Amino acid sequence: MGMILTIDDFDFGQYEIALDPEQEQDLERYIDDAESEYLPKLFGKDLYGLFVADWNSPPAGVPTDPRFSIVYEPLLEQNDCVMIQSIGMLDMMRGIVYYMFIRDQITRSTTLGVDSFIGENVEAKTAIQHDTTRRFNTSVDTFKTIQYYMHTFNSDDYPEYKGIDIQFANIV
Repeated sequence: MGMILTIDDFDFGQYEIALDPEQEQDLERYIDDAESEYLPKLFGKDLYGLFVADWNSPPAGVPTDPRFSIVYEPLLEQNDCVMIQSIGMLDMMRGIVYYMFIRDQITRSTTLGVDSFIGENVEAKTAIQHDTTRRFNTSVDTFKTIQYYMHTFNSDDYPEYKGIDIQFANIV
């Protein structure tokens, strides 16, 4: 089970995924894989370790250190030169997992459940038509914004920061 996300985070909104019972374990694996890949890259190894320790300290399941709380929640900050805005780590991770999961599915997630592609009259939607790429790229934008905040905008509060850059998905 993921640290930040659970499968319940995909029950509503723009990141809703209709799952059959067999896919629930798959989604949990995608959550675990995404969190173990992207969160260390977001913070860097040492700062990630401090984030995990803070996350697991009472009350477990939320960051309590103000420097982690500010980047976990949606962010809007401005100084004399720049304004930065993020959707927060929860939605950032939801967008990443959503993209990875939907991209790899051989079924189609609909409001009525999961459909397989069977028959002559079935039309498959591409990632562009399904808007998964935009959701991923919005998450990458927030990822980069959080890193900018920790590395440049407010670097004094994050001396351990050594994050690794990630790239936007190419839609062509």
